Amino acid sequence: MLLVVAIVATPFLLMYAAAMAPRWINDYRLESLADRAREHPLPPSTTFLTWEPQRPVTGDSGDCWAGFAFRLRTDRPTEEIERYYEAAPFMRTDEHFSELSVSASQVSSDQVSVDVGTTSSGAWDLRCW
Repeated sequence: MLLVVAIVATPFLLMYAAAMAPRWINDYRLESLADRAREHPLPPSTTFLTWEPQRPVTGDSGDCWAGFAFRLRTDRPTEEIERYYEAAPFMRTDEHFSELSVSASQVSSDQVSVDVGTTSSGAWDLRCW
């Protein structure tokens, strides 16, 4: 009986994996970008506070929009923090991300939130349609 269930379920599991693979690939690529951001040295006089949840992946016509954010404690001006991360190596476009943007905003007198947004091609990821 168990063998019959396994045989009947296998095609459905394979179809599910085929449909989900583009989503998993895009999520992996975004997590890889976030890891590169985490590994980048912090600006001077700055400490890391928190990592904010990844924004949901959305899109239109096969373009995926996603992003992530993190908070820093710093005595540096917001504009300086933004310029620092704009020049970071992880912000360079590559074969996966055609557009990368960064914005920094003052959260409190000594906290800055850094938001990284991306655009990538997600032709087979249904979230990007």
